[in-house]
Amino acid sequence: MNVVVETHSGLRWLLLVGLIALVLIGLARWKKESGHPPYLVTVTSVLLDVQVLIGIILLFANGHWGEQFFGIVHPLLMLAAAGLFKIGKNRVQRDPQPAQGRKLTVVTVVTLGLILGAIPW
Repeated sequence: MNVVVETHSGLRWLLLVGLIALVLIGLARWKKESGHPPYLVTVTSVLLDVQVLIGIILLFANGHWGEQFFGIVHPLLMLAAAGLFKIGKNRVQRDPQPAQGRKLTVVTVVTLGLILGAIPW
């Protein structure tokens, strides 16, 4: 089980790098006619999916249900962040540029805030 915990812990850094890169690119291109690189959005989205899946596995395997943080707060904030990012990503794909990039940047900032609030430092 330690391998799963270490994978979950290590992948968070890749996910954070992806989210921060999306925010920085979005802010740099805020007024331009271009948006985020599609591959970066996809990779970040997949990393978020993998993190949620591993987190759910750990939650059921370790049984932290009684703990305040790992049993309630952490899973709820992470699921909210993942849901927000997925819904936001899918909704902005229909918008024209540059509105698409701006909205995705806002969604990414809120997602990043939720994730940072849910990570045990």
